[in-house]
Amino acid sequence: MRKLFLIIILAVSVNIFAQEIKPVRNIDDLEAIRKSSSGKVTLYNFWATWCKPCVQEFPELVKLYADYKDKGFELVFISVDMPEQVQDKVAPFLKNQNVSFTTYYNDFKSIDDFINYYDKEWEGAIPSTYIYDKDGKLAQKFIGNKDYDFFEKEIKKYLN
Repeated sequence: MRKLFLIIILAVSVNIFAQEIKPVRNIDDLEAIRKSSSGKVTLYNFWATWCKPCVQEFPELVKLYADYKDKGFELVFISVDMPEQVQDKVAPFLKNQNVSFTTYYNDFKSIDDFINYYDKEWEGAIPSTYIYDKDGKLAQKFIGNKDYDFFEKEIKKYLN
């Protein structure tokens, strides 16, 4: 009986900390992600495991999410790694960073459609960050890595 109890506890623990990575294949997927964070200040971060500035800022964003997730803040990571690298590179990276919430990866057939959905002026440079206010309107956009203090200052403008 004790072994059965331990097995159940272990199974539940694994599921609690399981990290889900979903593909973003079209604009409808992006719209669904946006609708799911309605009423929250949402930060979208486009990144890749091969991008050193992305990797550098990643822990800053994970900490920001931990500090503000219960205050009306949502963080959406979208990897631009190649879809075939998701299991071998992206998933281990996310696990190492202690990311336990759903993240996404670009699986659009056309990278131009993906980029143009967010910003027709965006040339695809990463890391790229877009902050949307509680009404779902684009409030800020940044290219290049930033630190915790910078991100915290920016999202606090919209959390009130």
